[in-house]
Amino acid sequence: MPQLFFTDLSALRQSVTLDGVVHALSADEVTAAETLGLVDGMPFILGDGGGYDHNLNRFFRACPTLGVRSPNSLRAYGRDILIWMRFLAECRNSRSLWAADRHDIAAFHAARRLALPPACISAASWNRSIAALDKLYRWAVEEGVIVKSPFTYRQSWRRTNNGAGMTVAANAATERGARTRDVRFLSLDRYLLFREIGLRGRLPDGSEDPAWQGRNSERNALFAELLVTTGLRLEEAGSLLLIELPKLESAGASRSRSFRLAPAIAKGSKGRVIRLPERVLKRLHEYAGLERANVLTRRSQTHGGSIEHPIHVISHDRRRLLLERQDVRASVDVLTPGQRSRLVWAETSEPLCLWLAEGARPMPPAAWEAVFRRASARCRRFGIDLDVTPHMLRHTFAGHMLSLLVREQIGWVLDERRSHIGAAYRRLIGDPLLKLQRLLGHSRIESTYIYLDCLEESQEMVDAAVDAWELRINSEGTLR
Repeated sequence: MPQLFFTDLSALRQSVTLDGVVHALSADEVTAAETLGLVDGMPFILGDGGGYDHNLNRFFRACPTLGVRSPNSLRAYGRDILIWMRFLAECRNSRSLWAADRHDIAAFHAARRLALPPACISAASWNRSIAALDKLYRWAVEEGVIVKSPFTYRQSWRRTNNGAGMTVAANAATERGARTRDVRFLSLDRYLLFREIGLRGRLPDGSEDPAWQGRNSERNALFAELLVTTGLRLEEAGSLLLIELPKLESAGASRSRSFRLAPAIAKGSKGRVIRLPERVLKRLHEYAGLERANVLTRRSQTHGGSIEHPIHVISHDRRRLLLERQDVRASVDVLTPGQRSRLVWAETSEPLCLWLAEGARPMPPAAWEAVFRRASARCRRFGIDLDVTPHMLRHTFAGHMLSLLVREQIGWVLDERRSHIGAAYRRLIGDPLLKLQRLLGHSRIESTYIYLDCLEESQEMVDAAVDAWELRINSEGTLR
């Protein structure tokens, strides 16, 4: 049966013991393996007997150039392709991955979408798996691995933004109207329950729990606060470097600060500017000066382990690092999450990552997910039905921020200071984006969003909404 694995470069220098015999790669073999261009975390699939499909794993290596760059997306592609291969092996007479046809696709749909629960998956999950397989077989056709894809395509004509037209081939196996996902987000009071009871270890009445033994409760609560006040994704927030934090400003400054997120840690390599509340920024500096420093002290006292394959940094200037190796300068904007986790100061071996686990190692995404699972489980033990994930806090930010932006928009139009606009104009303006969408003939409202940037007041509206959301979280404070 096919098995899915992920490349672990640190394992090259490790030994294993089988039947009392120690096996390890020689120094020459390790050097040769490291020169092959292996990528840490890259998925690969082995067939029955450990067989290696060169073409399949060539596809995985090509994924970053096909638009699949996120480690989470690569892992999802690996799992979806593995399920397809196992289906072919178990239900289609061990048919080869490259010999599948449209009849196999139809049988796969029947098994995955028409079966009774729990075998039946959602339309969104089905579409996600089809997207992975579609990319695989399109690549295989282009590379000459197969002559024809097993999928059937519908040809449709679409108008582009510049008014021209183009023909688009859509995979017929994709289910129309499928919701991408059920967007789950928290109300403010339920978020506070999760933060105080689940992460900080308090009791439902807000008092301290004498049985609570969580050492990193303030770090975990602060990480959640960062997600819910900025809308950052898990990997984006978890990959921040200490040297990236803006310096604190004097009292009386604005309540939030612009923060430029590096493209290399953003989804799709699309960097952006976020608003970082000054209150949260202050707490981040306090965490770095106290809890984070204590973790480093404990490591030095216990002689904790070092980071595998460290990248030594001599100094930094703004967003550029001077690396020890050949005195190369590197911008933090191009460093991936994996590379950031390997950054250490040359003199002290201290990691540059902001968030540290015990042993002074950078917190990986899986560790944060485990923190949220344990916190949710603690809430449920007190009868509070919560199952919170880091991404849910991003949805929470988005949902509340949209509501506040709408209120700011309404307040902006109806502000008494703009009474000269006149009642007639207020009646006509209605929903500006919806009316503009109809006037321009956009089929999707997303195409009209670009005109928001043309409004002189748009950034002021966003800033006001960010401040309002920050004030709501801060004013609620703790449980009552």
